[in-house]
Amino acid sequence: MAEAWMPGTERLDGGSVRTPPGIGAPRAVWTVTESDPEAWSAHEEARRMVDEGRAAHLVWNPLTGEVVQTLAATRRGRLALGGTDQHGLHLDHGHEGRVCLVVAAIAFRETPFTDGPMRGLTPILAWLDSWEVARDWPAGPPGREGAKAGEAARRWARGGHFGHDQVPGSSAKGPGRLDTARLLAASPPVEGAPRTPRPRPEARRSATT
Repeated sequence: MAEAWMPGTERLDGGSVRTPPGIGAPRAVWTVTESDPEAWSAHEEARRMVDEGRAAHLVWNPLTGEVVQTLAATRRGRLALGGTDQHGLHLDHGHEGRVCLVVAAIAFRETPFTDGPMRGLTPILAWLDSWEVARDWPAGPPGREGAKAGEAARRWARGGHFGHDQVPGSSAKGPGRLDTARLLAASPPVEGAPRTPRPRPEARRSATT
């Protein structure tokens, strides 16, 4: 049975979010924080995103394996994903699907986090599986030339996993050129034990894209 909160994960209050009823295939959207995973913890980045009104469901440090959840699966993320104007109305694609779960990896888009150890990924995938998010990437690997609007919408309608830049109407640049096959593998190769980010007072950090 799917649980609204990922088991064994630290929680932060992401605030009260309007949660419209959704229909259609479940989805997961992967984005990046554009910050250094060796310097910033998942807790720090989750707090920053909440304070900025851009809460994601999960914030994950793929180097340390730390995961923080700020929204229940039954809530909609506050991070803008993408939208389309139809018949004078604005359609927010983050409000579509039975669930649309946003995973923010602490990483830069220029350095794909799938090239690293991806510690803590297995329980994230298991949780997404429990919400029936298909382990499929209909739009192909992100970080490449986007599909035309009609084709992007058709791929989106299939559900599954997407990069932030692959959401119809998205202006995001991330998450970069991910190895989607490795990301969605049942047991991705992981080396070493979890580590703690080392402090870098002037570490690069910018808003999620």
